[in-house]
Amino acid sequence: MTIQSLGYVGIGAPDPTAWAEYARNVIGLAVEPGGSEGPVRYRLRMDQHPFRMWLTEAPTGGVTVIGWEVRDPAAIDETTVRLKEAGVDVSVGTDEECQDRQVARMVHFTGPLGIRTELFCGRRLASSQFVSPLGVDFVTGEQGLGHVVMKTPHVQEAVDFYCDVLGFRLSDTADYPWGTFHFLGCNPRHHSIAFIRSYKNEGTHHILCEVTSPDEVGRALDRTREHDVKLMATLGKHANDGMFSFYMHSPAGFGIEIGAGGVQVDESTWVSRVYTADIWGHHPAD
Repeated sequence: MTIQSLGYVGIGAPDPTAWAEYARNVIGLAVEPGGSEGPVRYRLRMDQHPFRMWLTEAPTGGVTVIGWEVRDPAAIDETTVRLKEAGVDVSVGTDEECQDRQVARMVHFTGPLGIRTELFCGRRLASSQFVSPLGVDFVTGEQGLGHVVMKTPHVQEAVDFYCDVLGFRLSDTADYPWGTFHFLGCNPRHHSIAFIRSYKNEGTHHILCEVTSPDEVGRALDRTREHDVKLMATLGKHANDGMFSFYMHSPAGFGIEIGAGGVQVDESTWVSRVYTADIWGHHPAD
């Protein structure tokens, strides 16, 4: 495995300012201005990285860029060879793009769902300590920022691309009455990306922000009431990754999962299985 973790995501939103306020006041991310030049309106911090998310204005909400951190330049070269062998056009990031991402080196290509997908190494860490405006601690480190779950009618093609070309493992599958999820991992986090089949809307289902304790999940749930944020799914516990969590709508329409207690995958002993229900909860709230 040459890909180490989910490093960052770009988010498009019809109202980036509303999303930034939601990120600060409900999730607990630190919000910084995007600068006077370029399309980035805000950058969002959750740890010692300079940012884990950024916001641009877009007609519809969703993930616009997915950035995967790799070990070193050799890992970029190795993955680039595999991509080209699979018929994927790979472009080298310019000096300006690398500076914007705060990385030493980056390549990019068009991934599943037509999303710009980047591989990078040498992330420049922030000089200032991360401080959540709400006192929230997030689980990142070697596990990356969390996970993204995408909706597409071309699920198997997306899963095959991530597993066969990028080297992800299939952690497991969840076959629910409302859809089948395929969970893919690249480090001890159970999954860093997942796909669910959707014939109606292609795009972002949700992003996970994992916190350090169930109490942090509960406090975030309280903040949804304080700020009149609608829930997508009630509090519950997943059977596959053990996450104690709830789902809420973001101002851009897609969901945010706030969870704690996700399992750690041991590659040497892990067995992929098919799950058909959660342990409890996660009932649709709409």
